[in-house]
Amino acid sequence: MPHVSASVRISAPTSATDVLFVGVDVSKARLDIFIHPTAQRFSVENTPRGRAALIRQLKRLPVDRLVVESTGGYERDLLLDLLKAKIPVAHVNPRVVRDFAKSYNLLAKTDSLDADLLARFARERKPRTLGPVDTIRLMLQELIAARRQLVEQCTRLRNQMEHARLKTVTQSIRRSVKHVRAELAVIETEIQRLIDESPLLSSRQKNLLEVEGVGPTVSRILVSELPELGLLDRRQLAALVGIAPFNDDSGTHQGRRTIRGGRHTVRTALYMATLTAVRRNAVLKAHYQQLVGRGKPKKVALTACMRKLLTYLNARLARLQTEISPESPQ
Repeated sequence: MPHVSASVRISAPTSATDVLFVGVDVSKARLDIFIHPTAQRFSVENTPRGRAALIRQLKRLPVDRLVVESTGGYERDLLLDLLKAKIPVAHVNPRVVRDFAKSYNLLAKTDSLDADLLARFARERKPRTLGPVDTIRLMLQELIAARRQLVEQCTRLRNQMEHARLKTVTQSIRRSVKHVRAELAVIETEIQRLIDESPLLSSRQKNLLEVEGVGPTVSRILVSELPELGLLDRRQLAALVGIAPFNDDSGTHQGRRTIRGGRHTVRTALYMATLTAVRRNAVLKAHYQQLVGRGKPKKVALTACMRKLLTYLNARLARLQTEISPESPQ
C-alpha cells in the first residue's frame, strides 16, 4: 500500500458536483485511508509528519466528511489535527460500524477493509461531524479518563489499607493516598478550567447543576461525553446512554426486557446521580417508591428513574438551546 508523498496525490472526483467520503482506520503506527468514489487506497504513518501530509492533500478537495472510529486513544491526535485544519470529521463508535458491516454481510476484517467500510459508512449514514467545541470535549474526555484511573487507584489503596498490619506499610499507603488525591485535585481543576473556557459548556453545566442529584463530577461528565443531551428525543438518548429497555420476544415467548450497550462512563455518572435523586428529589422519590410498591425489583425501578432523570435533563437543555444562541455543537 503506497504512502502519501509528492508522487502520490488524492484524485479529485470526476464530476464538479461530487464530493469525497473518506474512511481512516487508525492504529498506533499507521493510518489506512480509503476514499469514495475515487476508490483510492493508501496509508501514512500515524505521526505529525504523516498526518500533515494527509491533511495537505485533503484540504484542496471537496471532502463531505471523514470518519474515524475510536481506537483506545490512538485516534485523538488525528481528530485534533483535522479539527484544526477545519476538515469535516466524524468520530464514531466501533460497535455501530461493525453492526453496519454485518447488515451488508461484510464479516472479514483487515485495516484496509475497515477503511473502505468507514468510507461507506460516511457516505450512507452521514454521522454528525465534530465542531470547534469538540476540541475541548476531546481534551475533557482524556482528563476524565485520567480522573477515573486516579479514583480507581485511590480505591485500591484504601482496600489495601484494610489489610495492612505493619506500621511501615500503613504509612506508605497513606502517603500514596495523599499523593493520588493531590493529583486528582489537579485534574479536576483542569477539567473545570476547560469547561469554563467554553460559553456553551459552561452554560450547560450551570443548568445541570440546578438539578437535585447532579453534582460537579456528574455535570462535567455529561457536558463532555454527552453532547447530544438536549438535541435528541428521549428514546434516542436513552438508547445512546444504554438505559433503553430492549424486548426479547419471539412467538409465544416473552422474555425480560434488558438494557445493554451505550456509553459506560455516562451511564455510571447518571446512576450515581439517580441514587442521590431518589432520596432527595420528591418526584423521583415518589416514582421509585411507586415502582417498588408495585413489585418491581429495585434495580429495575432505579433504571426507570435513570430514564426519567435523563428525560428531564434533556428537556432542560433543549429549552436552553432555544433561549440562547450558543456556539454550535456541530
